[in-house]
Amino acid sequence: MKLKKLIRQTTILVLLAAPAMLYARPANYDEAKIAPYTLPDPLCFTNNTKLTAQEAWPKRRQEILTLFEDQMFGVIPPPPAVMRLELLSSREILDGRATRKLLRMWFRNDNTGPKIDWILFMPKGAPNPVPAYIGLNYYGNHEIDPDPAIPVTEGWLRNDKKHFIENNRASEKSRGMSNMPGESQTWPFETLITRGYALATACYADIAPDDPVLYTNGVHTIFAPQAQDAGNNTTAIAAWAWALMRGMDMLEQDSAIDAKRVAVIGCSRLAKTALLAGAKDQRFAAVIPNQTGGGGVPLAKRDYGENVALQNQNFPHWFCNNFRQYSDREAEMPFDQHLLLAACAPRKLYVSSFPGRWFDPYGEFLSMKAAEPVWLFLGASGLPADDWPDEMQPAIGSDLAYHRRPFEHGIVTYDWECYLAFTDQAFGISIDWQPTKTDLWQGFTRHHFTVDGCPCWVAVPRKPRPGNHWVWGMEFPTAFDTRTGVVPLVQNGFYYVHMSVGNTFGSPPAQAHLDAFYDHLVTKGLNRKGTLVGVSRGGLYAYHFAARHPERVICLYGDAPVCDFKSWPAGLGQGKGSASDWESLQRLYGFKDLAEALAYRENPIDLLEPLAKAGIPLIHVVGDIDDVVPVAENTAVIEERYKALGGTMKVFHKPDVGHHPHGLDDPAPVVDLIISYTTRRDTENCK
Repeated sequence: MKLKKLIRQTTILVLLAAPAMLYARPANYDEAKIAPYTLPDPLCFTNNTKLTAQEAWPKRRQEILTLFEDQMFGVIPPPPAVMRLELLSSREILDGRATRKLLRMWFRNDNTGPKIDWILFMPKGAPNPVPAYIGLNYYGNHEIDPDPAIPVTEGWLRNDKKHFIENNRASEKSRGMSNMPGESQTWPFETLITRGYALATACYADIAPDDPVLYTNGVHTIFAPQAQDAGNNTTAIAAWAWALMRGMDMLEQDSAIDAKRVAVIGCSRLAKTALLAGAKDQRFAAVIPNQTGGGGVPLAKRDYGENVALQNQNFPHWFCNNFRQYSDREAEMPFDQHLLLAACAPRKLYVSSFPGRWFDPYGEFLSMKAAEPVWLFLGASGLPADDWPDEMQPAIGSDLAYHRRPFEHGIVTYDWECYLAFTDQAFGISIDWQPTKTDLWQGFTRHHFTVDGCPCWVAVPRKPRPGNHWVWGMEFPTAFDTRTGVVPLVQNGFYYVHMSVGNTFGSPPAQAHLDAFYDHLVTKGLNRKGTLVGVSRGGLYAYHFAARHPERVICLYGDAPVCDFKSWPAGLGQGKGSASDWESLQRLYGFKDLAEALAYRENPIDLLEPLAKAGIPLIHVVGDIDDVVPVAENTAVIEERYKALGGTMKVFHKPDVGHHPHGLDDPAPVVDLIISYTTRRDTENCK
């Protein structure tokens, strides 16, 4: 043990003493200090011959890949002579909606030497082969699913107190940590299953230790030997990329998976890995590097954030020996990272950023734009953004996509929502509503179906907003629909949904139906939170649902909403009331007599505390001379009480307007508020 420790310490000293790494200059964070630079043309061979025909691209692509293998990441070995899959277990999960397989990959016939443990989540009962995501994880498969049947990762891991990794070994204590309720779900297999995708992942520790000395102790032992001083030595990243390609071999063997629709994904160093694997292996239909950092997507020649010298100093096992020569000499590099992106063309590519200066998010965007001409040359579409998009404004095209978001480094719920929007479009995925009838509403496809015995429908946006957000028209969903803002919301990617529960005044029996409808929407893949729209008596439906389930609501929009049934339909105040409706309401609510109805304390005006506590903003549009649902007895009471509780509420008043017409001549202010509140929800999912 002492000898091993001495060898390790000596090796580290030698690595750190290398001239190219000893004097690594600090990262530059000043745009003004970026010197002019020239990027290699991805559509020009190294001999300066310009590509003139699409048929020449494969040769140029191979030239690019050879450069990266020889000068940056080292050689990616060919497929192994032996690759065997051992099924450790297979079981149904998620109440029978999915199958989870544990597969052990061996590379010797006698089951000795390195192995890779894959965990595969599969939708159950899909009529056709399903698309899939594949990527490597950092802490072990046991962190993704807490089931004790999943073996704890045995490979060498970097010590991490948060994940209970000590002495470079994982622990039982971290089971399920990556998908705990309330935590950011790094590998949200339930969401992926719901959306119709399979997920395959393995821990990178199974493949090669993330250590400058030990990294050759994993799958390197089955690779062909290299000279000790080889300039293009196979690195840890090259080995991890090789493993992703073996994972693709595995997926090709599963008839339940559509191997033509597989997206490779990774975060940080494993995003570099996913990018390299995706560039190298054209079987990956989509490549999604999430926040790669230096050596991944950002341009090295830009010299902003992490530079090549720092990369070589801090992570010598990620980059081959030949890469050392470019420390402090980025201008001499015959390549840059946009070429690695270009090697993915014309397949689908999605890059994402966060505000970490070290990671140079602007350099990631510039790298994409520098690679974009290849997609256009090959007849594909470009990135739908000429300028760097603002945070939370994803630019999602048919072939290229980019977004940046606030908060910390990592892959979070919002990232996955954007990626799924991209691959849904790329892979032709849409929700099967199993309609009994399909028609058009305001130019949008509308599917009709039945839930819990009630007729329902959903109007589908042409390009759903990431996260599959929705607006629920509780009552009178098509009355004044051009004035209430629901049409432009669908134009902006929101689903518009409705369940008809009849003239039931938001009563308890109606709420039971609405709960069933909500469950159906979520099971189909819509967001767990949405916007409720209550027009007139629809206010009773919307407020009762929101008070019972504030965790399901982003915001609530009431248009001349009934907020106290003593006002309407009872007509016990300033309004006209409706005797027949008042009689029906008392019956539906189960009131024994008038006194019990008047003593009821669960009208919307009484249900505001849980909404305020949950931070749900309210929007009301009212006609100031409404004599059916008088403002003073309804919206004014809500406004006074809600603001006293610290809640946010915006009321749009229409002078000299009664109960009709609902909505606004120009509903843009309401639409803008709903979009902003939804974006705020998305931003919360970035944490």
